[in-house]
Amino acid sequence: MKVGQVFKHPSYNGFTINNDILLVKLASPAVMSVHVSPVCVAEAGDNFPGGMKCVTSGWGLTRYNAADTPSLLQQASLPLLTNDECRRFWGRKISDLMICAGASGASSCMGDSGGPLVCEKAGAWTLVGIVSWGSGTCTPTMPGVYARVTELRSWMDQTIAAN
Repeated sequence: MKVGQVFKHPSYNGFTINNDILLVKLASPAVMSVHVSPVCVAEAGDNFPGGMKCVTSGWGLTRYNAADTPSLLQQASLPLLTNDECRRFWGRKISDLMICAGASGASSCMGDSGGPLVCEKAGAWTLVGIVSWGSGTCTPTMPGVYARVTELRSWMDQTIAAN
C-alpha cells in the first residue's frame, strides 16, 4: 500500500511522549477482505475501565534481545490499568493522554509502536490505545503505555475532515 500523506500531531512532544499519534492517509483506499477490515475508533466520551481485558497486536520483538522480529503477527490479551495504578510503575511520566495495559505476563515490545490496543465495546472491536512506550526490556510485569485514543479523537476527526 502506498502512503499519500502523513499527519503528525502538532503538539507531539518527544520528551514527555504526549500526543503520540500520527495519521496515515493511503494513496488509494484499502481493499477490504478476510485479512483487511476496519476497526471502530473510541469516542471522546467513552470509558474503558481498569481491569477490562483488551488485545494488542504487532510484529515487534518477542524478547527485547531477540535477533529478529517474528514472521507471524503476534497478539496478547492485556488488562487495562487506571492511570493511578499505572503511576505506581511509571510515576509522573503518565499523563491523561496515555492509557496503560499489561503488567500481567505479556507486553508490547520494540517494533510494536503505532500498533493497536483494541477493546470490545457493544460487540465491536474498538481502538482504545496506540502502542507508544514501555519497559526498555519489554518486561511483562511492567505495563505498556499507549496513546489514549479518547483524548486524541477530536484531533483525529478535525484532521480527517480537513484532509
